[in-house]
Amino acid sequence: MQYIAIKEENRNGKSVFIINAIPLKNTNKAVVQKIPHPLGSDSLVYDSLEDAKDAIVRAGFAYVLPDGQKGVASNRRASAIQTAVDYDQIVQSTIKAKINSNNANVSAAAVLAISEFPCDENFDILFEKLGDENDQIRKNAIAGICRHGNVLQNKIISALKSSNWVVRNSALTCIQNLIDYGSAEIEQFFIPLTLACDDNNTIVQANALTTLAKAYHEYQKQKGSKN
Repeated sequence: MQYIAIKEENRNGKSVFIINAIPLKNTNKAVVQKIPHPLGSDSLVYDSLEDAKDAIVRAGFAYVLPDGQKGVASNRRASAIQTAVDYDQIVQSTIKAKINSNNANVSAAAVLAISEFPCDENFDILFEKLGDENDQIRKNAIAGICRHGNVLQNKIISALKSSNWVVRNSALTCIQNLIDYGSAEIEQFFIPLTLACDDNNTIVQANALTTLAKAYHEYQKQKGSKN
């Protein structure tokens, strides 16, 4: 069970409760929703401790209270939100059943849809589809991964070491998108990208060089804005 810490802060003389969250973005790069997550780079703010606890439980995690005590929903509260949890399961199960559809359009739609549910199992599905032979399925897997910003940055770097050159090439496209979104910790990409420039596949090499140049350009731009 993963835990999300609840932080208490005083704002304008009033206590508020803050938890880590990941932002979900649409194709226009606008944040459309935030979901509680232990590795979230963003945050959600609640007026009451109970609301913060409920949000964490609905997302499938346990919580750590501001005083350090750990907990999950009580039986009464768990029962109160059971309907929402059941709907989550119904929707996810429906989508997952179509992930490997014989129809490429259906499969591609399911791949993008499953990114609405951030968890390790669904992230594994997205990374597996980075190597799919269908272009639209790969594109939707890339889009689904990039919705979660730098939360998946380490997994993207690991994908650069895949034995499948298509996965490696798709991972490079993920990096390019994260740079465009402004949600990448660029310094972490430099060494993996320099190694990718010596890939045994020339298509990956070329893409790695383009990505490395893009990363360096953005790095210099960020560096200049801080001076």
